[in-house]
Amino acid sequence: RTSFLTARGLDPTAGFVALLGGFLDISEVTKDSTRRVFQIYKRCAQVDHMTTILPRLVSDSDSHMRALGLRTDEKSSSAIIDPQKFLGLLSYQLTHRASGVHDIANDPSLLRETWSVYMPLEDSPYIDIMLPWLPTPSKLRKVWGYAKLHLAVTKIARERKAAGRTEDDMLQMMIETDLGSKMQSVSVIGAVLAGVFNTTFSTVYNICSLANEPEWLDKVRTEIDTVLERRRALSPNASEPLVDTLQRLSVWDWETCFPILRAAITESIRFTMAGSVVRKNISARDLEIGVGGLVVPPGSLTIHATADTHMNEAIYPDPLKWDPSRFLGDKHQGDDLPHGYLGWGSGNHPCPARRFAELNVIVANVLFVAHYNFHVCDKVGNRRSGPLPRIIYNRQGAGQLETNVFLKCQRRI
Repeated sequence: RTSFLTARGLDPTAGFVALLGGFLDISEVTKDSTRRVFQIYKRCAQVDHMTTILPRLVSDSDSHMRALGLRTDEKSSSAIIDPQKFLGLLSYQLTHRASGVHDIANDPSLLRETWSVYMPLEDSPYIDIMLPWLPTPSKLRKVWGYAKLHLAVTKIARERKAAGRTEDDMLQMMIETDLGSKMQSVSVIGAVLAGVFNTTFSTVYNICSLANEPEWLDKVRTEIDTVLERRRALSPNASEPLVDTLQRLSVWDWETCFPILRAAITESIRFTMAGSVVRKNISARDLEIGVGGLVVPPGSLTIHATADTHMNEAIYPDPLKWDPSRFLGDKHQGDDLPHGYLGWGSGNHPCPARRFAELNVIVANVLFVAHYNFHVCDKVGNRRSGPLPRIIYNRQGAGQLETNVFLKCQRRI
């Protein structure tokens, strides 16, 4: 585990490109351009940028929750949602706010159109990896999808330049850094792709887990309500709308005022990121892994099963139990072990987007819990009990629930 995560020649980006099937034209990618892109990723995770986008995250989330059209004065008014679709679209929108293109986040039609294009990109059949030159149906769908996304991003960049218009988003940073159009689109698409693959399911699985564990849902709801009550007490308008109260929270407030929710999210990510991570040896030499004499030859892929950590009973007792208390208090499970938690990367390649990705997940969770009472149901609304469907990991990024989960929602406010 340690050698996999710390070997300098094992590159996650090259591994990611290989899983896509080798269809991307990355001729513009150089060490210098990669360095500049990662500097931009880091800028997106700085407080000034996060403070700039935070009001949009809150207002987008509030508008999305209200879009169900439920009324609090109609006790029988409820809606049945597929959280993967309902929260997936919101997570995609928030990802564009944090590390993508505001023009896409602002346009409901373009938002849905581009979101649907991302779905085929997570499909990585074995034959695409072994025979990257073979034009399989999966690869053709990826090529077409990437082409549509590339055209959408480059069109927006051209229109901004022609109109002399600027935005406070990551695409604008790319334009001002004078990266080539291919590098701009690859970098934006890649950043958003991580949100589609990982952040979305972390949000969805946490909400589903809370719905399935009423005791923890009550704790999280009480925590959120307490924060809201305290903030409203400081306002001259004691009955101000929820969105106005939340707009007055700073980035630091969002990161520190919800410890129980953060523990629940951390535990959910332990489950969702219990699949595998891939690296490619981009060095010119064999890289030794562990102490058994095994090596990764140059140009080869190596895969690490993160369940070796996240579902290890020696690190996380009763690992199949969803238990946020593992991450409450001063000492968390996994802290005593190097690389004892891999939800946000570890070693030489921690996730550069962690801070704003966490903010996206927290904002979406807070708004959903604040707006709705909810529980797990079947597709026609009958209450359902028992464990959630198991997670399958036959895809890039976070896993997915084996079967659909539905939630019945009623407005609280």
